[in-house]
Amino acid sequence: MSSARTAATAPAGPVRAGRAPLVGALIGVPVMGYGLRGVLVDAASTRPGELGRWLVGGALVHDLVLVPLVLAVGWGVHRLVPAGPTRRVLTWCLATSGVLALVAWPFVRGYGRQASNPSLLARDYARGLVTYIVVVWAVGAFVLLAAAVRSRRASRAQPDAHGRDAPVRASDPSTGGGAGR
Repeated sequence: MSSARTAATAPAGPVRAGRAPLVGALIGVPVMGYGLRGVLVDAASTRPGELGRWLVGGALVHDLVLVPLVLAVGWGVHRLVPAGPTRRVLTWCLATSGVLALVAWPFVRGYGRQASNPSLLARDYARGLVTYIVVVWAVGAFVLLAAAVRSRRASRAQPDAHGRDAPVRASDPSTGGGAGR
């Protein structure tokens, strides 16, 4: 890249984030403080040590397992699937399925289920997860089918090299089915 182009596109001064981070901190820090206070005041119910273990463990699992897995799948999709609607839909289906599975995992595993309270986690969460994932992939298939139909119709309507409309086939009911123009 030439230095002239870099200088022309570089910002003139330091990049400013605006007021959003300050507003977020002014609202977020007191909310987190209130939550921390609640955890400590109700320590018998909230078990702060276990909560801390889950927070640290969740961050480690995210950084050491989830992020590398997502990057590997994304890299594989990028390398194996050509750019276009198929890659976009496949990426959406994979990402949505992954988020659904991640959110549903504690429910599917039954964490928090208590024999003394059968109304906790009373549903078949595994079946619900599979149902939602099937719906996601069905929507993805429908979007790809619609894109293919739209692309096929657009390619039929393209003029030839001399600017004339493509001939109409007699057996095509979508175009009136008449003889050529």
